[in-house]
Amino acid sequence: GLLRRFIDDDAFIDMMTRDLAEGQHRRLAERATYFTTAYLHLPEELEAEANDAGLQAEETLAIQGPAWLLPDFEERWADEAHRARMMDILQRLEAEPSLLGASGHLASGTQTMTGRDRDHISDRR
Repeated sequence: GLLRRFIDDDAFIDMMTRDLAEGQHRRLAERATYFTTAYLHLPEELEAEANDAGLQAEETLAIQGPAWLLPDFEERWADEAHRARMMDILQRLEAEPSLLGASGHLASGTQTMTGRDRDHISDRR
């Protein structure tokens, strides 16, 4: 909303307020250019969801990091030296907890839990 000036639209602000309160984005039918309907995870929610599925979360990583905010991303990505520098920086930032929310997409590395670990997680619920 910030980069594409959607924040100038009162309907967008109402939608964004609901998104933040409920964790679900419901695109307005009359605004087809807005992002699709989706569930918005907080980084710390991924571990709990993995555990609920019988998996052990190992780490959560940013897929995009803050690079998507660059107005000239395509130009920088096309240049091999700039791309290498961006990748180096992004790899340093990908697991930084304070920056995970700046990424448009996250991934959680998981492993299958052993029976004992799985029982422990079940007991916590």
